[in-house]
Amino acid sequence: MLWPLSNRIFRSSPAYRPYGNRRGFTLIEIVSVLVLLGILAAVVVSRNVDTGADDIGETEVVKGFLRFAQMKAMNNSTTWGISFAGNVLTLQQNGATGTVQLPGQADATYTMAKGSTGATVNPITFDEWGSPGAVPITVTVTVGTVSKAFTVTQGTGFIP
Repeated sequence: MLWPLSNRIFRSSPAYRPYGNRRGFTLIEIVSVLVLLGILAAVVVSRNVDTGADDIGETEVVKGFLRFAQMKAMNNSTTWGISFAGNVLTLQQNGATGTVQLPGQADATYTMAKGSTGATVNPITFDEWGSPGAVPITVTVTVGTVSKAFTVTQGTGFIP
């Protein structure tokens, strides 16, 4: 008779109950919650990280317009250039606003949506050989708090 009594005590202990009334989380629940938190953290971080695409893009637009003015100067044997006024770039021919529109624009001006520009020489003009003059010209494009600078090489007019 002692055996059935000890069996009853053993079966009523919390360690014996495999499916009933256990407290805590299973490993699957813990892992699934951690995976969901990881996905949520990745989404939040990716939306708040500045990739720098805006400042790089605006810098490349400014370089493209400078190259366009340089090409027009070499093709027409007159001085062409770009003047900077805050966030507006203007194509100029012989110091006056040109009648030729900038590539992709409706007229000779381009307004930067997210930034501003500045240069050590304003306006930057190119002669019939594509040279901006005897001194290097530094152009700075600022988007938000990030600034990108590049130098137009004297003599050759190379724009990196």
